[in-house]
Amino acid sequence: MKYYRLSYPNDVKEIGHNPQVQKTIWDGRPYDEGAFGTQGLFNSFHNNPAIPSIEFYKSAKTTSMISINTIGINLYLIVDKTFLNFLIANCEGIFQTWKIQAKKKDLNYNYYIFFIDNPKYDFINYKESVFRLYIKSNDRKWIKLDKTIKVISDEDCMDKYREYPSIGIEKPFFEAEKLILDGNNCDFFRSSSPTIAGYYVSEKLKNEIEKQGFTGIRFQELNEINNFVEVETI
Repeated sequence: MKYYRLSYPNDVKEIGHNPQVQKTIWDGRPYDEGAFGTQGLFNSFHNNPAIPSIEFYKSAKTTSMISINTIGINLYLIVDKTFLNFLIANCEGIFQTWKIQAKKKDLNYNYYIFFIDNPKYDFINYKESVFRLYIKSNDRKWIKLDKTIKVISDEDCMDKYREYPSIGIEKPFFEAEKLILDGNNCDFFRSSSPTIAGYYVSEKLKNEIEKQGFTGIRFQELNEINNFVEVETI
């Protein structure tokens, strides 16, 4: 089955202004422990996070999904009520939502931060995928080293990125060479893999989203995420 990662469009014609949000006001500290700005890929518990209220640019469109630069799309989606109901109807497992106030000129809107608690850990078939070490040459080209790296889980993958960071010239760094993906016929889920973290929809659900006319959404092909990585879906 084919899958797409949900992302934000870059086309100003679609969203009116890039970025859409001019001002963000928090009811607390947005980077305190448990807040949206500090949450990790593998956390599922929120302890009364600070909630933002936002103001759109006058030329921005109030699309079905919007971006707030301090709330990462790899962990959260920010959507209007209609799109929220659509996502909930297609969501398996536990999720959380937080209501936020939005304003454009003299009009008020409601948006919702949406979060799936339990990511899909088996989206990447780590047994069949290939990871290895590379180095960057002086001309910034990637040079493949002979050594492959065994990875067994999303958490282990994160540990390998930390162990072999992409810093400096001619220093070994860790990256996927080939990813074997399997959504197991799931239509909507969150991936916690640091290689391709984010929210995914099946081609079937993508077509339904487009049919219903939801806006402010870009469907990112898997090979767009990292051009250096070969991706195969089973």
